[in-house]
Amino acid sequence: MIVQILLFASYREVIGDKEVSLECPLGTTARSCATLVEQTYGISLKGALCAINEHYADPDTVIQASDKVAFFPPVSGGASSEVASTTTEDVFIVTEDVLELDTLSQQARAAAWGAQASFIGTVRSPNLGEVVTHIDYEGYNSMILTQMQQVAGELRAQFELGKIVIAHRLGRLFPGDTSIAIVIASAHRREALDACNACIELCKERLPVWKYEVTETGADWVAGNAQAAQPL
Repeated sequence: MIVQILLFASYREVIGDKEVSLECPLGTTARSCATLVEQTYGISLKGALCAINEHYADPDTVIQASDKVAFFPPVSGGASSEVASTTTEDVFIVTEDVLELDTLSQQARAAAWGAQASFIGTVRSPNLGEVVTHIDYEGYNSMILTQMQQVAGELRAQFELGKIVIAHRLGRLFPGDTSIAIVIASAHRREALDACNACIELCKERLPVWKYEVTETGADWVAGNAQAAQPL
């Protein structure tokens, strides 16, 4: 069977292509598929995370012919036209445009909800003693939206909430630029505040976003975390 493989961040950089097709035998698992990629392209995927159809997958998950398989380093989260997905209540955005908190706050506002909590994450400089000139954010856009929806569902199972707005900016950002913004409404402040804190922690674990940090002395991919799934 022919399997569509997506590669991101340092893996894309090494192979020189974001998407490749690979012939795999029936019964191929995520782990054995990674081995085929390694043998074909001379790359090491040790420690990589795998996603199948935009959901995190364990190494022993069996791949089907119609599946879209992605391999990427642990996440660092986190066209210039906006890519957005909405439900009746919630708004999820991936964009290369500037994130405006006032605009996002308006999207979460409703008369029934008397409290709003928000969080913005910005590019920091200096970082680890190095002056940062800029960061290039790369992401798996459609999976980011899928994971945002999943995060919102988990928050709703834990808290009584109004509207949830989660937005992530990709592309080149400079110190002080907003990379992620979250706005959550609730009837009372405690749930909005607690849900906002839980939301950013889940986003840091789940959103397939990677950061290529450029400083005055060099550049490299920022090390991420692999809490979302068992790595290869």
